[in-house]
Amino acid sequence: MRSILQLFHAAPARPGVDDPDGRRFRRARWLTFLSMSLSYALFYVCRLSFNVAKPALVAQNILSPTQLGMIGSALFFTYAVGKLVNGFLADHANVRRFMMLGLLISAVVNACMGLTTNAVVLTIAWGINGWAQSMGVGPCVVSLARWWHVLWLLVDCPQPR
Repeated sequence: MRSILQLFHAAPARPGVDDPDGRRFRRARWLTFLSMSLSYALFYVCRLSFNVAKPALVAQNILSPTQLGMIGSALFFTYAVGKLVNGFLADHANVRRFMMLGLLISAVVNACMGLTTNAVVLTIAWGINGWAQSMGVGPCVVSLARWWHVLWLLVDCPQPR
């Protein structure tokens, strides 16, 4: 169990690299921005996928609108609580591994959602997806804040409080 937890420990700081003109730094910063944006877009795809199936489930009388409301609520309640908890965890974790674990769990849950029409199982699975979805925003914010914190020093605008 200890080795699994150590997998998510924040990586140690790397020694500085000679980059006199700052080109490597700017490239790495933009690659981080692009990879975080793409990853977060993938989280959105996994979050909104059930909305595509809802009309067909109601039209074929597989699930009632009330059941669909319960399933949808499970995602948003676990997402809200998970954002709080996982935000604190992301501050002290390896953000790449933490975020990719959330994306992997979300993708697996989305794949499993098509295997059943039981409302209770779908509610539990969609709640797990909500928790996994909350593992995306914290690492994005932490990672971008680490790379872009000097932006406020480069442009002529007041620093955030």
